[in-house]
Amino acid sequence: MRAHSKKRLLPYSPPDWATGLQGIPNVRIELSTKNTPIQKWHLPGIPDGFEVYIKRDDLTGCSLSGNKARKLEFLLAEALDKGNDTLIGCGQINSNLCRALACAGRELGFNCHLLMRPNAENTGEFPSEGNAAMIQLVGANVHLVPPTATSYERDYLPKMKALSSHLRSHSKMSPYLVPVAGTSPVGLFGPIECFEEMRQQGVLEEFSDLVVTSGGTSAGFCIGNYLTGQKMKLHGMVAFKDTAFFHRQTNDLLHSVGLQDSVHSEDLITMVEGVAGRGYGLSTDEELEFIQDVATHTGIFLDPIYTGKVAFHMIRRLRTSPESFRGNKILFYNSGSVLGLLDGRTRDFLKSKKTNNKIHDWTCDDLRFPVSN
Repeated sequence: MRAHSKKRLLPYSPPDWATGLQGIPNVRIELSTKNTPIQKWHLPGIPDGFEVYIKRDDLTGCSLSGNKARKLEFLLAEALDKGNDTLIGCGQINSNLCRALACAGRELGFNCHLLMRPNAENTGEFPSEGNAAMIQLVGANVHLVPPTATSYERDYLPKMKALSSHLRSHSKMSPYLVPVAGTSPVGLFGPIECFEEMRQQGVLEEFSDLVVTSGGTSAGFCIGNYLTGQKMKLHGMVAFKDTAFFHRQTNDLLHSVGLQDSVHSEDLITMVEGVAGRGYGLSTDEELEFIQDVATHTGIFLDPIYTGKVAFHMIRRLRTSPESFRGNKILFYNSGSVLGLLDGRTRDFLKSKKTNNKIHDWTCDDLRFPVSN
């Protein structure tokens, strides 16, 4: 099957503004739906004087929905091109990257091994909901690591390398290691291509500000915005870790493409802390109320791990610090997947809500509408 998948490899040429970068990949593979729409977003709570639009990268696909599909187009193309037959990835139990990697890997004929960190409340167990359910459905091998594992370099990478060595020596496999969140010099070209797509959609002329979750995607947007004249102000919403971590990560990626001497992360993006709430992967009732409110008013679903928190704090920031925005026409990058809503927290939240219950009983044969409803 991989031999057939290898025929799907396409030669890659970067956008004109990115041709001077170093480390440009030679190949890519089509995995996601492109040209996701930009729509006006009638979010509840937007202050007067501001307009908010949304880039719908939640529509890049179904099993591959979200921004991770764009990174995997380059990462898995490299794995195919090198002749690897096995993928090793890592992440938290609700990881969008692990789900997308497992699904795309199966589509292309790879074996897949995932090192995954459980939440404190389900240590030793693997849930059958949301992203975790899809990982099991496609038959990926899951290796649970301690719930205290938080550092890629310290906690994940040594075990990924040990697993790779074991698979090479005992099973004659040829593993390809996918870094956490798919953030790497190769994966960086996913968001670089996404920025080019948005440029072609006219965002540089239309919008004053771009709001995005901090990470590898925001680093790609930093590069695109910088090389096209910094026409927008970038806001990186820190949904886990801290500002120092993401500036360091972005600077490392700038170095990987040869831009380290001309610009630094601190010049390209404003990192916004206080977004994580209770912590990575954990939601407050206020955040879940906001996600439901957005769905009820706009029909758009947000991921409780990232984009729900980011949009919640973007609205709060528009209200409390309007001067922090360059202008009044804001583009929100929706990187998330609706599968994050199906991990059990939404079910429990809805069950706990009594005042907004819209489930009505009409199980009788009487054709008269029940007045009590």
